[in-house]
Amino acid sequence: MPPKITVIICHHKGKLIQRALESVLRSKFVELQVIVVTSDPTFRYNNGVKLVFQQGGPAKKRNIGFRFAEHPSITFFDDDVEVKTDTIFELWKSLQKDQVGMVFGKLLNMEHRNRFDEAGSFLTWSGFLWARAESGVRDVGQFEDEVPILAGKSASCMIKRRVFSEIGMFDVSYEILGEETDLAWRVWLHGNKVLYVPSSVTYHAFNTKYKPPEFYTSKRVYFNGCRNYLAMLITNLSLPNLIIPLTVQVLVWFSAAIGFLVTVKFEAGWNILKGLAWVVLNLEYIFKKRKTVQGSRKVSDHKLMPFIKRSPPLSYYINRFFSYIKHGRHGGSYDPPKPPVVLPD
Repeated sequence: MPPKITVIICHHKGKLIQRALESVLRSKFVELQVIVVTSDPTFRYNNGVKLVFQQGGPAKKRNIGFRFAEHPSITFFDDDVEVKTDTIFELWKSLQKDQVGMVFGKLLNMEHRNRFDEAGSFLTWSGFLWARAESGVRDVGQFEDEVPILAGKSASCMIKRRVFSEIGMFDVSYEILGEETDLAWRVWLHGNKVLYVPSSVTYHAFNTKYKPPEFYTSKRVYFNGCRNYLAMLITNLSLPNLIIPLTVQVLVWFSAAIGFLVTVKFEAGWNILKGLAWVVLNLEYIFKKRKTVQGSRKVSDHKLMPFIKRSPPLSYYINRFFSYIKHGRHGGSYDPPKPPVVLPD
């Protein structure tokens, strides 16, 4: 019998959800329960899809969707993806391997389908993440091995129901950006592995003509980016390994804020300062979560770091910095052509 899998898709607005659902429902070799958690009260879709209305960010919506999940494997997709017929089955196969608790698929650009959106990421000494494949890098077979990673994008991932419940699900305070990395990190600390699965291919509309610039708000990029990075490090790193990256992070974010303000990019600079302030004002909440996570961890950082940490060259940080300043987005330096924005039917 085919494996039974629950698929949860969080939807905010737009028509891309139609393409996502059509592709998911064409999946082979699996029996699916499909749940869409949407902010749009006018959205309708038949064909056995369960609709749940819920305002809020993706982290909150996925947790709400989980309340209705019936199967032991939970797949999360964003509403701006298109999956192949075997995408979900390939994720499931890898999730069945020994000690694996969560898996991420290969993400390719929906517009330029031979280019990467993402292929997993690692932690660096600075506390920032190192994406193995920067958005827009051509896929020439360089990431075809199934390997352990710290995390990937929640646009396409699967987790064991038991593990998701035991580690506390998504942290809703993250809203969007980094919420899946925090979750995957806790999967590792719980004693499970996280894998990148290249045989599971999903096409993602991030950084394409299908996603207008207004999707990437200043609040999301700068406030959420600053807040979530700092909260994630404080929560998941042991104290000896926290001091250096936390210091670097605070200095980098504060310097970036001042730089934006000096160059008259007031909204960006102000959002970073608000992110720093949020962390200070909510230290009690962050430390409470840290106490829970560190108190229940089953793997030491000494054993974990060889799997989740890498040291990229200095050029990576330089390119990343200027890409961040130019594009105002996490996860890509590729600057594709700019045709008129046309949402798919």
